[in-house]
Amino acid sequence: MSSTLLSCGLLVINERGELLVGHSTGSTHWDLPKGLIDPGETPLGCALREAQEEFGLAFAPGRLVDLGRHAYYRGKDLHLFAVGTDSAATRPEACVCVSFFDDERTGRRLPEIDAFAWADDEVLGLRLAASMRRLLLGKGVLAEARGRIVAL
Repeated sequence: MSSTLLSCGLLVINERGELLVGHSTGSTHWDLPKGLIDPGETPLGCALREAQEEFGLAFAPGRLVDLGRHAYYRGKDLHLFAVGTDSAATRPEACVCVSFFDDERTGRRLPEIDAFAWADDEVLGLRLAASMRRLLLGKGVLAEARGRIVAL
């Protein structure tokens, strides 16, 4: 059995080719909705669940494009999917995170994601953590996703 963990995530891309990202609470980085797969869960199911929990988004499974499994960093792979949307239908100000954690310093329950925004490649280069920036921009996964999605 592999000791490599698997996270699954969703690239939500608008008609301008921008990626919807969320600010990871307590961090300087922004990220896409993603998380560890649960036992018995499919990668598609995990990506849809994470989009719902972290961004409050629901998409029909048939709209998602499978971008495959990618080496993310040592001990963790990332299975990505992409979906096209219209920025009028998917608005950052309407996103909501319903997944919480307990802040170690204050004991307060905080959302995993505390802000949402559309971002182009320049902004992504500044906001994404190094491993995500390398995968999406350096290895061209975001460019591939843009070429394969169909915006509604």
